[in-house]
Amino acid sequence: MTAAARVENACKVYGQGDAAVCALDDMTVAFEKGRFAAIMGPSGSGKSTLLHCIAGLDTLSSGSAYIGETRLGDLNDRALTLLRRQKVGFVFQAFNLIPTLDAAENITLPLELAGADPAEARRRALELVQLTGLQGFENAWPGDLSGGMAQRVALARALILQPDLLLLDEPFGSLDALTRERMG
Repeated sequence: MTAAARVENACKVYGQGDAAVCALDDMTVAFEKGRFAAIMGPSGSGKSTLLHCIAGLDTLSSGSAYIGETRLGDLNDRALTLLRRQKVGFVFQAFNLIPTLDAAENITLPLELAGADPAEARRRALELVQLTGLQGFENAWPGDLSGGMAQRVALARALILQPDLLLLDEPFGSLDALTRERMG
């Protein structure tokens, strides 16, 4: 079976010389299509770095990262951006919602960037609003949302393109137990 994503001999070092910090040290791991995997470890152990490198948001110092059979290091910036847009949904720890867009606009943004029909984008966004329990908050600004609500908007935004690969960096940390259970 082809992996949805994998890294081979992945190393990531931040800084240089005495200030160098090795976040990933010769890591090889594959994530199967259609499977759920959790990466666990203490703060600072490289979990977010691994996710960022798998998604092509950060580059490895050495080794290789793949989405499907595509080696990320072989892509220019434009091709990498298109691959991420087509294949990867990502929920950041800090959510990264756009403050000048309301919740529904934040959710539909990936579809709009992909050139989708606005009516179809709105329909899919409303389905995700229902799934994530955000009914009544579609027009709320990110700054007016609780942490859990902002996290649900980020989750809906990551799901809207129905990506092959969904990467969640601390996805349920701000959610209440009932919403965690519904989303899990």
